[in-house]
Amino acid sequence: MKKRDFLGVILFGSLWGCAEAVLGGIFYAHQVPYGSVLLGLVAFALLSWARVRYPQAGTSTLMGTVAMLYKFANQPFFACHLLAIFLIGVSYDLVFSLKFKRSLQAVTATYLGRLLFALTITYVFRYHYWVEAGFARIAHYVGVSGSLMALANLVAVPLWYQWAEGRKGRGVLLFRPSWTAGAIALLWTVALFIRI
Repeated sequence: MKKRDFLGVILFGSLWGCAEAVLGGIFYAHQVPYGSVLLGLVAFALLSWARVRYPQAGTSTLMGTVAMLYKFANQPFFACHLLAIFLIGVSYDLVFSLKFKRSLQAVTATYLGRLLFALTITYVFRYHYWVEAGFARIAHYVGVSGSLMALANLVAVPLWYQWAEGRKGRGVLLFRPSWTAGAIALLWTVALFIRI
């Protein structure tokens, strides 16, 4: 991966992490119903935009890693939130590396990310909040809120791709290495020194 592309992926991951910290903090503080669905839609929007600019395999996983680290640097430690962010990136990477209809990719990646997270946090990490609730929590997370997110992504992801493809030649200034590095430095200064 070229240095310019690498910096661009880091920028997108940092923007995702910032959205998780800001919106996630607001949603958590106000107990917004299905806040994770709304955060997932933001994640898929950024992942889709980045995928158009940087279609190489692994970029979405790198974005998820950066977003996870950003949230870790700015928010109190919640292992389940960090794992969920990372697994969205991995799932998006896996599914969007395959060649089939974009709307179906969006639905598949949504369910895969949700299922991987629910099973991992419950049966691998055995987080008590999930273990005690049992299969009912997994079914609700994947089947109910996962279906809401999948339905939204079914429509939104193809639109995000269309928008991003239309802007592919624009915004060149923002994606120059010096500007990209500056934006990354600014975002991480906020993450490390200003609690959002």
